[in-house]
Amino acid sequence: MSKLEGFQCHTCGKWREGLPQDYAYDAPYYWSDDLKADSDSFLNSDLCVIKNQDFFVRGLIEIPVIGSAQPFRWGVWTSLSKKNFDKRVELWDDPKLLDEPAYFGWLSSAIDIYPETLNPKTEVHSRSIAGRPLIALERTERLLAIEQRDGMTMKRVREIVEHALHG
Repeated sequence: MSKLEGFQCHTCGKWREGLPQDYAYDAPYYWSDDLKADSDSFLNSDLCVIKNQDFFVRGLIEIPVIGSAQPFRWGVWTSLSKKNFDKRVELWDDPKLLDEPAYFGWLSSAIDIYPETLNPKTEVHSRSIAGRPLIALERTERLLAIEQRDGMTMKRVREIVEHALHG
């Protein structure tokens, strides 16, 4: 399939260049700007700690796009236990990270185009030193888990893009 150069938006009727297939959340659902002043909390582009009690890592949910070699990606946050969070941080730049088993977590991003995306079970798979981990959702009948497992059409990608543009 050739790369899509643009599309006519069904919502506003405007021609849109390209079809973005990557969307991300800057912080876990549970983060608030009030926490910036808390010495036991921090947020950067990859890690988050809230009151030294809740620990999060940013990763990617990849969804195959039927007829395309390029997956659709959600940049999301998932919780980790303190033990797994500390281990991930300890091995951050170490090739041993790739030998670690998947870490259990809870999805901590509310993706508004899907019903019930907050807190399903996840596995966090390290697949490269420099890249974000792959977030695998528990196999359920939730739409996001079904799409991760079975893929989505280009029409569905366009629906997501239009929703992102117009809310």
